[in-house]
Amino acid sequence: MSQEPERISGLDLEGLALNGFVKEFRVVDCERTKTMRKSKIVAKLEDGRVVETECMEYPRVSRILLVLNAYSKWGKTLVIGTEEMMSGITYDLDHAEG
Repeated sequence: MSQEPERISGLDLEGLALNGFVKEFRVVDCERTKTMRKSKIVAKLEDGRVVETECMEYPRVSRILLVLNAYSKWGKTLVIGTEEMMSGITYDLDHAEG
């Protein structure tokens, strides 16, 4: 992950993972003291782009990581299932009365 990352929100990163677009991700510490840790998530997408979240408190980062781990496993199967379901309703959308 050597290129300059694009800044996105944690929620947007979760959405990308849910849709199967996140290839890999890692946590990078921004600031660390005895009482506080701030980190961000840097991710490489399937299209080769690199994105990162803003620096935030580590408990929030860890919650996003839990979601990313789950969505990364589910993402590709959810997208395939959704495409199959949507193919059945395109006729209705194409022929709707306006």
